[in-house]
Amino acid sequence: MFSRCLTPISFDRHRCSACYKQYKKKEHLIDHMKVSNHSIHQPKCGVCQKYCKSFESLREHLTGPLPRQSCLRIFTARGCNLCLKIFDGPESLYEHKELCCFPPSVPLEHFTSPSREFEMEISSLSDVDNTSGVPEAVAIDCEMVGGGSDGSLDLCARVCLINEDENVIFHTYVHPQIPVTNYRYEITGITEQHLRDAMPLKQVQERVLEILYNGESIWRVRLEGGKARLLVGHSLEHDLDCLRMSYPDHLLRYTLSKTL
Repeated sequence: MFSRCLTPISFDRHRCSACYKQYKKKEHLIDHMKVSNHSIHQPKCGVCQKYCKSFESLREHLTGPLPRQSCLRIFTARGCNLCLKIFDGPESLYEHKELCCFPPSVPLEHFTSPSREFEMEISSLSDVDNTSGVPEAVAIDCEMVGGGSDGSLDLCARVCLINEDENVIFHTYVHPQIPVTNYRYEITGITEQHLRDAMPLKQVQERVLEILYNGESIWRVRLEGGKARLLVGHSLEHDLDCLRMSYPDHLLRYTLSKTL
């Protein structure tokens, strides 16, 4: 009789599908999702699909002192220790390891004056004779560091442009507009010292657009392009958004893999 009077106690918890934090009330989960601003650019576990705040927290999730055992087991068998990606089997993992490598960080003394050492004079670009009628192409790549309380906000910290001959025509570090909370050094190779005397974002915008416009008027660029250059890249919308720039859609060309 006594057992029939007992009512089951609910231990249901509401879990965030991105970071897996759990809350007793659904309202608390909703409040968390409003302020967390989980980004698709955050590193994600290839096993359980959990988003992590940084590359370091992803490594800790997989191989730290208290890793998730199911993820650790699969990562040990099919994971790359460098980039932390998960592969289908030993063969694909072996092929990947032959190519997977982060470029070593460049010594700081090489970047004492980025604006002078790594920027080609734009006047030399306009001297190129383009008689083919096909617009010249310029590829762009940006490196992002993290801002915000959890380091998940992407801040452009480095910009590089190359021409069709794969020559660097513009390269500089970008001074962040808000404090950097995660330099993502394992991926970017960027440290605080690189950004200390970096070029302001507004000046970077002006130089990049000057290269892209190629002496053409803005109205003609928006209508037909004229002498303006095509902009090529892997994630152009994201790069332009982080640079707080816009460029006509008909002059954008997307690649399937990293350009630089």
